[in-house]
Amino acid sequence: MQATRQPTLLGRVRSRSADDRGVTLVELMVTMIVTALVAAMTAALVIGVQRTNQENISRQDQVDAARVAVASMTKTLRAAVTPSQLAATCAGCTSPGFVQGSTAKVQFYSNLDNPKNSVGPSRVTYEVMTGARAGELVETVQRPSSPNPGASGYAYCTGGAGCAATIKTRVLARGVQTSKPVFTYFDADGAKMTLPSNGTLAADQLGKVLSVELTVAVQGKGSYRAEPTTYIQRVLLPNAQSLIKTGTE
Repeated sequence: MQATRQPTLLGRVRSRSADDRGVTLVELMVTMIVTALVAAMTAALVIGVQRTNQENISRQDQVDAARVAVASMTKTLRAAVTPSQLAATCAGCTSPGFVQGSTAKVQFYSNLDNPKNSVGPSRVTYEVMTGARAGELVETVQRPSSPNPGASGYAYCTGGAGCAATIKTRVLARGVQTSKPVFTYFDADGAKMTLPSNGTLAADQLGKVLSVELTVAVQGKGSYRAEPTTYIQRVLLPNAQSLIKTGTE
């Protein structure tokens, strides 16, 4: 009886090598699809993280801008004053504390940086710009030409090179939305004052303003900007309140 011949180790290796035909087309396609999916998911995750990070940065910038703007306006509004309160003997100081008031612009006199009335009341203007500077909330503070009022009250420079020394202007915030009123006015009864058809407080309304509500909504620029951040604060005018109390006594 003849014994069965066992293949050698080298023969077994050669046999396996001859049967190894490599990766099939289906396996290659599956590998490519899985790789593409993993790459797409990784890219989406990275983009999502970047977008969230940019939105958080934008949101914090908006919060800071709105808070600083409201704080600055609150300071000067609380110091709103009528010229006659600073110069009781001035016969021509008959102007009310507010000069102009609309939903996007307010102008008033403020007892700002005026120790012992050594400067006089500053005329302060806050306005949300339009046109090329749309969305900029600008503060303009103008000192009177002289701390001593004339026959018709305090005088303010209206033009010329000399005006630059008495006027300071700065941008409080950018990206301010005007879809809602930035400035809303209330009288002594706490009632909201209705603006006339021209959108500006009438002459007989200017002296009745007792508080102003500030609504500053800021939205930054960029493709990953956050939703607008809104700060709302109502500012009571102590000097106007004192006039009302004096008038009722």
